Amino acid sequence: MKLFALVLGLALASTQQVAGLTPPANAASYTACSEVIVRKELRSLSAAEWSAYESAVNQSQKDKWVDWFGYLHTNVAVSAHGNSNFFPFHRKFTRDYENILRKYDSSVALPYWNEPIDYQKPSTSTVLGSKFLGSNGESGSKCVTNGIAANWQLVYPNDHCFQREFTGNGDIPAWYSPEFITSTIQTSTTYADLRAGIENSIHGIIHLSMGGDMNTMYSPMDPVFWLHHANCDRYWAQWQAINPDDRTYMYDGTDINGNTVSLDDSVLLSSAPVVSVMRLGYGDMCYTYDTIKEANGDANSLSKRQKCIKRPNKQTQAITALPVKLLSKYYPSFAKGTNNILESEMSSIIPGQPMAADTEAAAAFVAPTPNEKMRGKMPYFSTQTEGWIKMMGYNVTEIRDLESRAAKMVDDLNEIGYLSPYSF
Repeated sequence: MKLFALVLGLALASTQQVAGLTPPANAASYTACSEVIVRKELRSLSAAEWSAYESAVNQSQKDKWVDWFGYLHTNVAVSAHGNSNFFPFHRKFTRDYENILRKYDSSVALPYWNEPIDYQKPSTSTVLGSKFLGSNGESGSKCVTNGIAANWQLVYPNDHCFQREFTGNGDIPAWYSPEFITSTIQTSTTYADLRAGIENSIHGIIHLSMGGDMNTMYSPMDPVFWLHHANCDRYWAQWQAINPDDRTYMYDGTDINGNTVSLDDSVLLSSAPVVSVMRLGYGDMCYTYDTIKEANGDANSLSKRQKCIKRPNKQTQAITALPVKLLSKYYPSFAKGTNNILESEMSSIIPGQPMAADTEAAAAFVAPTPNEKMRGKMPYFSTQTEGWIKMMGYNVTEIRDLESRAAKMVDDLNEIGYLSPYSF
C-alpha cells in the first residue's frame, strides 16, 4: 500500500481580529485558508458530486485506508469518548480522512447525513438505499452487498466482509428528533453541555442502530461513520458560529482521567494542539458547512450578523408556535424572538426525499404533508444498551439522565398535541 503523506503544517502569521474576537495567543499562527470547501448534506449532492465521492471512497478502501482508520480509532476509542476530547478528536479525524479522499479527487468534500430528519422510520431513509450508503447486511452473514461499500472485504481486526445488523430486526426503532437536537443547541451554554448533549444522544444511537462494524471500536469501517461524525461536527460548528466571540475557542470540561482540559492539550493521535482545530476556515480546518455558509455568507467570518434575516421555514414555525412555557423550557432562543437559522435543526429536508443525485426520482418527488394521525404521538427514541455504555466507558448515570430529560420533552410535546413536521 502506498500511503499518502498528510500535510498538516502550521502557517505562521500575525494574530487577526474579526468581529471583536481576539484569538488566544496559541492560535495566532493559524491563518485563513486560501480555499474553503463546503460540506453538504448527502441528499443535496449532485450526481457528479456523489460519483466523485463514491469513487474516492472505494479507491481509498482498496488502498486499505478504511482498515487503517479503523485501527487508529480502536486505539483511542475510550479516550476519545465520554469526555471533552470527543469533538476535537473527531473533527481532526474526519478532516484527515477527507484529506485522504481529496488525494484521489481534489473536488471531493466529505458530506454529512442529517440523520434526525429520518428519526421516525430510519431504515426507510433514501440515504440507506442500495444506490447510496447501502442497506442492512444479509441474514446470517451480516455482509452488506449493495451501496457504496457493496461486498467490501476488510482485513482489520481480521479478514471479514463489511457488516451491518440493523436493530429492531431490520426495522430500526426511532432516533432522536430534529426537535430534540434544536433544543440541545439552544439550551447548551458551555462546550461541555453541548458535547454531552450530542454524544449521549444521537451519536450513540446511530452507532447502535447500524450494528455490525459500526457497533465496534473499529466503526470507521462503515461509510456511515464519516457522514455521521461530520454531522456531529456540524452541530458543534453551528453552535460556535451562533456566538463566535464567546464560543469559537470555548473548551471546558475534563478528559478521560478527570483532568481539566486546555486548548494547549494535544488532539488525540496527534501532536497538534486542540486550539488548531477550533476555528473552521483556518489552519488545516479548510472547510465549512452549507448551513453556516447559508447563514453567514462567508466561511471565514466570525460576525454575529447574518447575511440576511430569513423568515423561518414551516418546519421551524411548528416549534415557534408552541406555548410560551414550553418555548422557554426547551427553546429559549425562540422564546426571546431570536431568529438565527443556526439555532434551528428543523430542516426543510423531509423523510423520503430522494437524493438530488438520483435525478429522475428527485424530479418526480412531491412532498407530502405531515400525517395528522401522528398528532400528539411523537415516538420515543431508542436508548443506549448497557453493553454499548460499558464498551465506550460512558458514565451510565449521565446517559440515563439525558434519556430521562429527552423522554420528558417528548411527553410535554405530545401532551399539547404537537405534530412533528417529520411525521409521515
